[in-house]
Amino acid sequence: MQNFFLNSPIKAQNISSDIELVNALYIVSTPIGNLGDITLRALQILQKVDLIICEDSRVAQKLLSQYQIFDKKFLVYNDHSDENIRLKILNLLLQNQSLALISDAGTPLISDPGYKLINFLRVNNQKIISIPGASSLTACISVAGLACDQFIFLGFLPSTILQKEKIFKNYNRNFSWIFFESANRLLATLELMHKTLDNPRICIARELTKLHEEIVSDNLDKVLIFFKNNPQKLKGEVVVMVEKNDKNFPDISAQQLQEAIKSGIKDNKSLKDIAQELSEIYNLNKKEIYQLALQIKDLNQ
Repeated sequence: MQNFFLNSPIKAQNISSDIELVNALYIVSTPIGNLGDITLRALQILQKVDLIICEDSRVAQKLLSQYQIFDKKFLVYNDHSDENIRLKILNLLLQNQSLALISDAGTPLISDPGYKLINFLRVNNQKIISIPGASSLTACISVAGLACDQFIFLGFLPSTILQKEKIFKNYNRNFSWIFFESANRLLATLELMHKTLDNPRICIARELTKLHEEIVSDNLDKVLIFFKNNPQKLKGEVVVMVEKNDKNFPDISAQQLQEAIKSGIKDNKSLKDIAQELSEIYNLNKKEIYQLALQIKDLNQ
């Protein structure tokens, strides 16, 4: 993810540098857009560490130059990095150096590479220190206006419709969901959600902290119409949040569900109406109830 630079950043030279670094790997959060969102502590760390581990040295160099931090050593660590790179980082720490890990933007390891490195260093008894800061995940949650006491983070959704449909059908709706989606796939994803879910409230947070930031929060059907009518807004970096279903649904066993379907068939209700009614009462997938009803009807003919 690339940073979009806005207002004049704080210069690292103007920050007190009397902080004493320890022999550790510092996990440093960087802005997701607005340069003012970096912390003073992050600037101190980046200015003083011996080496900075990054996804792309060109992106890292561009970011640091905005704060007038120059002449830093970089080591690239990404999804393609292997055991040799992890060993090199471990050896640097064993030489009593202080290192910083940054992603291209935001908080490292939130849908970015790095967890294998952290685990490897912990197994080897190295000190890891968090320098928290900007994250599009928490930024979206804070402005969505949706239930956020319990949520599931799905990361980047898979690209295929079938894989997404499986996720939407199977994930627990007792929790709100939050995930990243590419702008060019957003409309198709919203249409699939409209087909699969029960019109929950959702939030689309687009271009967070940047010049064209936009928050669209409403029922799914209205959000879908909004983006269909405004295709020019299908651009930028997108975070999607889906509100949990806070209704208290009664439990039903497989046998009880079959009996309820048989009762509906006996009352001459259509299979579509039976599926709709039971899905609303018990928060079950309507299509799966319909398929089960077909099987039951065929067996009893």
